[in-house]
Amino acid sequence: MNQESISKINQVGWNQSVYQAWVNRHGLPNEYAQKLKRNPNEAVSYYMNYMGDVKDKKIANLLGSKGNKAVSWALLGADVTVVDISKENRRYAIELANEAEVNIKYIVSDLLEIPEEDELVDFDFVVLELGVLHYFVDLMPLFKLVRNSLKPGGKFILRDYHPFASKLVNLEGNKMIANGDYFITELIDVDVAYSILLSEKESSKLTKNKIRKWTLGEIVTSIAKADLNIEILEEESGIRWAFPFNSPEGIENKIPGLFTLIANK
Repeated sequence: MNQESISKINQVGWNQSVYQAWVNRHGLPNEYAQKLKRNPNEAVSYYMNYMGDVKDKKIANLLGSKGNKAVSWALLGADVTVVDISKENRRYAIELANEAEVNIKYIVSDLLEIPEEDELVDFDFVVLELGVLHYFVDLMPLFKLVRNSLKPGGKFILRDYHPFASKLVNLEGNKMIANGDYFITELIDVDVAYSILLSEKESSKLTKNKIRKWTLGEIVTSIAKADLNIEILEEESGIRWAFPFNSPEGIENKIPGLFTLIANK
């Protein structure tokens, strides 16, 4: 199955009740906007460690979902563009930006099919974060787009779930068991990520997503082949929310839940 077919399936999945899911999680956009205005650093504090002062910087937030990070960066003075496949995500994000009294550009498009008039160029930062790589059946076109979107010296920030945790270990009872297949390459069907924010009745009606989980070696190699210079690869411990809520106590300190990779052009 090619990328176009996968994206069409996943686009359906990300346009079903997602606005309501974000309301359930964060409140109405006018409510959430007030929280972001009070502390715009809160939602992006982790990334600011790698970005520094973002005032007047251009940031591309790819697959930027509900827009809370984009709005936070805009509140800090950045010029932010989001690309995402979901109109429902855009609706929440634009309402959030309006209520926060900032402007963001939000392009609804397959990331690899961005209209020519919206071409991404000369960005200081390109950010991909938390559960995005698995929507692609080939990483090379994605990372080439990232490189082409950056200005010389621009920085790519990738933070995602660690493949060790997402591919190899599973929760059985109250134990984490290494019974997965780290090297599996097949597409799998999964519930859309926001389904846990909806009622059982609502979530049962959602179309599933199709994803392809990548190994850390595949990710690093693809970034290097895209002619991006890797500076940092950090495997993160202590991230409790990266694991199922009923995982064994302290497992987050023994298994990397997330990783962060920093590269530049």
